[in-house]
Amino acid sequence: MTEAEANVAAVRALHEAWERREFGMELFHPDVVWSTPHPGADVHGREELLAFLKSFMGAWSEYSNELEEIQVLPDGRLLVLFNEVGLGRSSGVRTELHPGALLEFRDGLIYRYEGMERDEALRAAGLE
Repeated sequence: MTEAEANVAAVRALHEAWERREFGMELFHPDVVWSTPHPGADVHGREELLAFLKSFMGAWSEYSNELEEIQVLPDGRLLVLFNEVGLGRSSGVRTELHPGALLEFRDGLIYRYEGMERDEALRAAGLE
């Protein structure tokens, strides 16, 4: 298996873990840098990331994170497009988003995760 194939497999495993409402922390580098505009997370390291994911996933009575597409970019990063659907635990409001993320790997683990609006992710990947 090539490095790119292994990275794609790690992203698939992460999304499968999230579907089981697990966190997939073993897939993240100890010094992971995670940033997303919604709900405004900017965390560093597995411990902070785990706290963020527990809080985020705990906010939903129902949550689904379906992979739509994974592209290996020429620089080795992955562009991931996915669909998120959640039902707010307190509010009962259903939310549906179609974001993207750029992922970088180090030592076979997710080192940088930059979540963003889909259009922004496509632009950042050079795929407008």
